[in-house]
Amino acid sequence: MARPGKTPSGGKNKNDLKTTVIIVLFCLAAVQTFLFFHARKQGAPGAVKAAIGQAKMVKPEVVPKATPGRAGKIAFIIDDWGYTMHNCKFLKEITAPLAVAVLPNLRNTDNIMKCANVYGKDIMLHLPLEPYANRDHYPDNYLITTTMKPPKVIAMMDDTLAKMPLVQGVNNHMGSKATQDKDLMKIIFKRLKKKGLFFVDSMTAPHHSICGELAREMEIPFTSRDVFLDNINTAEEIKKQIIDLAKKARKKGHAVAIGHDRELTLQVLKEEIQALEDQGFEIVRVKTLLKNQ
Repeated sequence: MARPGKTPSGGKNKNDLKTTVIIVLFCLAAVQTFLFFHARKQGAPGAVKAAIGQAKMVKPEVVPKATPGRAGKIAFIIDDWGYTMHNCKFLKEITAPLAVAVLPNLRNTDNIMKCANVYGKDIMLHLPLEPYANRDHYPDNYLITTTMKPPKVIAMMDDTLAKMPLVQGVNNHMGSKATQDKDLMKIIFKRLKKKGLFFVDSMTAPHHSICGELAREMEIPFTSRDVFLDNINTAEEIKKQIIDLAKKARKKGHAVAIGHDRELTLQVLKEEIQALEDQGFEIVRVKTLLKNQ
């Protein structure tokens, strides 16, 4: 036991060791601090730079929305309304422009026109015309035929249009034979011109229709169908037709599609319209695409 007031044996050596350790640690800390700030100043790669990079907030890339109409304009016409009211809900759910082509003198002709009007859809007369082949049954004098006398045609047109005052234009229901008959179509076009209505050729006789030529001669506002959406009634085929529609609209700047009053067609259309708009297509009213105006 050492005496009080005396340094224990070996105490000096222990104090020296402590001092040395402190100095070494201090030097190491100084070196690390120097290297840290030197690395930051030089922008050297490594843990410091990586840590700083990770700490920064990366802003998500903003994808600009396509300019409406840049890719082309598209108009949709949906045919064969008037049998039921089942698909009226889609006229509310599809907020884009849509033309509703209504058959005359059916159970729900008036009701579907009211529905279309409430939801801001264009109303057209889907005019029944004589085809070359017809597998459906229609009442007598429902189809306008090539053998009818002019007064009969005029009476049928005037009667139908008087019952459907909200129509803005007309397209043909069937009519592969009628749309090749210039005399018949001239009578019909005179009634349309008198009423200030446009005509859309459904192109049921695509290589033989005289409607385009006659509309130019008579200065009737006119356009024609580019694509049928649902000749094959599956979602896959309807989407393929919409792709074809987009190609045609992109190529010539505009296109007209015709579909039918079917739940599947309207559901697919509801889903695909947004995709078309995202690609830069503008969904427009039929009037926007009319010629001879």
